[in-house]
Amino acid sequence: MIMSSTVTLAAFFFLPAGRQPVENPWKDKVSGAIERASRSGTRQAFLEALQTAWRADDWEAGLSLAQRACEKFPEAPELRAAAARAFWRAGRLAEAEELAATLPPDTADPIAIRIHLTVHLARGETEQAQRHAEQLDRLKPRTAENLYYLIAARSALGQLGGLSALIREAQALCDPANGYPELFIRDQLQGVAEFLDAVGSEPLNQVTTFGSAAMPVVPLINLPGCDAVINGRGPYRLIVDTGGSITLSLDESIAAELGLKSVATSAIHGVGGREESGQVLVDELRIGPITCRRVMTRTFAVRQAVAFSADGILGTGLFADARMRLDFEKGILTIEPAGDRAGPGVPGELRIVGDGKLVVPVILAGQPATALLDTGADACALSPARLRQLFPGRQIRSLPAFTLGVGNELRPGLSLSPGVDLELAGRKYSNYAGIGLEVLDYLLSPLLGVQIDVLMGMPVMRDMKSLTIDCPSAKVWIEWLDAQR
Repeated sequence: MIMSSTVTLAAFFFLPAGRQPVENPWKDKVSGAIERASRSGTRQAFLEALQTAWRADDWEAGLSLAQRACEKFPEAPELRAAAARAFWRAGRLAEAEELAATLPPDTADPIAIRIHLTVHLARGETEQAQRHAEQLDRLKPRTAENLYYLIAARSALGQLGGLSALIREAQALCDPANGYPELFIRDQLQGVAEFLDAVGSEPLNQVTTFGSAAMPVVPLINLPGCDAVINGRGPYRLIVDTGGSITLSLDESIAAELGLKSVATSAIHGVGGREESGQVLVDELRIGPITCRRVMTRTFAVRQAVAFSADGILGTGLFADARMRLDFEKGILTIEPAGDRAGPGVPGELRIVGDGKLVVPVILAGQPATALLDTGADACALSPARLRQLFPGRQIRSLPAFTLGVGNELRPGLSLSPGVDLELAGRKYSNYAGIGLEVLDYLLSPLLGVQIDVLMGMPVMRDMKSLTIDCPSAKVWIEWLDAQR
């Protein structure tokens, strides 16, 4: 995500993102389902209510139902699976993982298989994820939702052979009447099958040479950047964006200059609305000595989206097979082989979700919460939904914000609130943020399947000497610049 001090916003996803294209028909069914569960008190009623809340993407109702179901029916595996899914969607990752660990690994329950798959992928546990992906593939009848999870798993595991056929099958089966997540699956998968058909099944985003390169601050938007040589030409200025994606995004004028022709069109959506994007394959990307081959790339009006301060955006999910260190003090980006060795600084919990998003647990106002580490944001913000929970009865007003970024149909909302205490990896912040960002609730969290409570941008990163991510093992280390405040 790109967000600067001028409230510049954009969101980029490998499976292109979007707001739900139609009204969710399940939202009006949630209250009735909760009432029936409360009245009858049966396992079946609770299971149906959890399923209704999921289809409606009412994560708050789902969380409440999950807590009640676990208390009332602690030994029911079908309820534990649905509850684990609800905990994960609500951002209660520890509870979700604890419940998922109690589910039989050889289950035939699609909900249980999907939560197993989700947890193992986020933790970098590829062998277990592979096993559950195979289970999901064998389930009959095939559904768009099951295929959607299978596509995500095979993409993350680098298994591109036959993936375009799965994508087309999911698109054909998708029915928005089924609610979440099928409301946006077609839009997310638009153009991906055509891209894969054009580029072949050889692995994408191959890191072929490791090393270190300069990572200076980009003027005007105050975000980390790097100079890159693309297919032997350049250099071009790229923003280094941990909240970006597993793709390189290039301005369409740069793509034309390089002779890159789009092989498929996809829809990308930012807080400003919908925009068309080209999809191309970059043969070679070099950042100093760091070299990547067969780089997935999108082309659109990137320069406009970043206030004409850069030529493109480097989604750090490109380095999914490596270890990445961002040295903010010295301005250096280092890409190394992944491994078990400890990184510098304080170790922390990390989950990698969606298209390479870095999600960490934090303590927000004394309660567990989730934060997105985003070097593409020169601001810090909170989820308005979480703010309403923290300040019940207090009106959280939303104001339209001036934005640059993807799309021009909408005016995203910002809200103001009291600041809250925040703790990350031993560092405590008092009176943190005080700004609510609606995009966290209506776009990013539903697409990632995890409620993001905190957008943690460069104001926090500037307190770090370095941030190290071992992507395959989903591990993080933070070096703070000074002693505990």
